[in-house]
Amino acid sequence: MIAIVGAGAAGLAVSRELQVRGIDSTLFEADAVGHVWGRHYDRLHLHTLKQVSGLPGLDMPADYPPFPSGEQVRDYLRSYRDRFGFDVRTGIRILGAERDDSSWRLDTTDGPINADIVVAATGIWSTPWRPEIDGLHQFSGQVIHSCGFRNPASVAGERVLVIGVGNSGSEIAVELADAGRDVAISVRSGALFVPRPTSVPVSKASAYLLRTLPPHLANLALRAVRRDHADIGLPLPPTCPIDTYPVVGYELPEAVRAGCVITVPEVTSVQSDRVIFADRNERVVDAIVLATGFRPTLGWLPSDVVELRGDGTPLVDSTSRSLRHHALYCVGFEYPNTEGWLQAIGRVAASTADAIAAARAHG
Repeated sequence: MIAIVGAGAAGLAVSRELQVRGIDSTLFEADAVGHVWGRHYDRLHLHTLKQVSGLPGLDMPADYPPFPSGEQVRDYLRSYRDRFGFDVRTGIRILGAERDDSSWRLDTTDGPINADIVVAATGIWSTPWRPEIDGLHQFSGQVIHSCGFRNPASVAGERVLVIGVGNSGSEIAVELADAGRDVAISVRSGALFVPRPTSVPVSKASAYLLRTLPPHLANLALRAVRRDHADIGLPLPPTCPIDTYPVVGYELPEAVRAGCVITVPEVTSVQSDRVIFADRNERVVDAIVLATGFRPTLGWLPSDVVELRGDGTPLVDSTSRSLRHHALYCVGFEYPNTEGWLQAIGRVAASTADAIAAARAHG
């Protein structure tokens, strides 16, 4: 058996690519197919055009808007499952994994499962990351991670601090400001803002070129189109553009310039009703939103089969195979900086399926 752990976009794409190659697989999902896409904040939409965001073999529906909502992506993933008739077993959580000389044993909430090859496609959304901030536990107001934010009603109080200038943090800050809140956003090392895509051919061509050009040329191309908002407290990050995950759209810089959101430095500590920043200024707030990202959900895998970087991403080769074990593949944990995750997952899944097919052919 080929066991795919996780029936989100990555797991479904790998299952389809294996199916095309005449290889069966079984997907194990702790919740429901595509569930995370319907549980993000209400305002969430893809940052890539629908025409480049479909999984292998099935375009997103023609009646979807150019940038589908999270709920629409969820519904698309479920229709994808139905279209290709995958063997998806929901409500089964993987508790641990062991590997002997010939096979895997997966310990699950439904009992043990044996498999020849395991594909970890559990994603990141189940593991929100909360940084260590001095005194945060003393804060008397509300502290909420972005995974718990649905709309402004999720946040109590008028004075809100958003920590993190990624796509989620930027969008949440703007949404709170639109709702009339007094919003500040903490900027630690800057942000790279890029325009929303408007053309399918340009989206495809730019992704291909940035992926295949030598790094120094790709960096030159990105530097030519980036905007520096350092004058309003949103400087470019110190990293090379090709190594920086971008924030799509200029809504946050526009809100800052309009005075609807203010920028503040990195938070160094928190007291009962206020936060202190790296410049030693402080701000009284009623609520803190941690838009600090997520970490891969791979705690069920032992360290002898997968090595993790400091940020929790697995070390894999070009086919997503673990560097520590030839029968383990980890798909969907790397977020490309030069194209959308859904835009890339079909290509990644095909590479993984090719590797699995070759491994089976060679015994």
